[in-house]
Amino acid sequence: MKACRWLYSLVALVATGAAAADEGTSLTLLTEENPPYNFVGAKTGEIEGSAVEIVAALMAGADISYSLKLLPWNRAFRETVASTDTCLFVVNRTPEREDLFQWVGPLIGGGWAIYRRPGSTIRIESLADLKGHTIAGKMGSASVDTLEREAGVEVVRTGKDERAARMLYHGRADLWVSGVIDAPAATRAIGLPPPELALLWKPADLSLACNISTSPALIAKLNAVNRTLDELRKKALAQHTAGLALPRKKRP
Repeated sequence: MKACRWLYSLVALVATGAAAADEGTSLTLLTEENPPYNFVGAKTGEIEGSAVEIVAALMAGADISYSLKLLPWNRAFRETVASTDTCLFVVNRTPEREDLFQWVGPLIGGGWAIYRRPGSTIRIESLADLKGHTIAGKMGSASVDTLEREAGVEVVRTGKDERAARMLYHGRADLWVSGVIDAPAATRAIGLPPPELALLWKPADLSLACNISTSPALIAKLNAVNRTLDELRKKALAQHTAGLALPRKKRP
């Protein structure tokens, strides 16, 4: 009986200590320039976007203080893997990345697509049809790595989606792999018409990826808050994607 009481006391002490540690945690949140999810506002000079609004609500709901930094994607990814109390958003949650982080999400339901330039006669019915075509895509994007692996093709990597779009529209690439929101947002940002959908490839979850040493209790708390944000999520996405020509699945 004494042993049981001692065990209960130990469990309670550990739980109390974990809760206290979580309450004092301040997270460093990293993101990249990737409108409409995250970007520096031209008028405000502040980091804003649909994902920024969702993450701010997530932190407020969990009562967690944080700092926000915008970095190039590869640097932000490396710093999150290496640094405690650091998280990165938005990140495609893939099997290859699963064990690198602790995950909160999905923050946003996204997807990947293959695009062609307006007026192109290229027809893509499956990934097998990509063979023989020059394909552009953003460096560091999970869509690029996954496409190369699954389709057995090589993708020409660019620093940003806008660069990949210019390659496509100027005839230096036949196709462009990107996100279903990223691609129309990128072409709008540089004054080009929306690309044509060649293949709506697969859905993808965009999440908050936290350093592997982050407290599991804190991750559980953030996930619980995230499940309450559906209405805010819809409003943030609607506000920042208004006017974009988003691809839609074909009816059967």
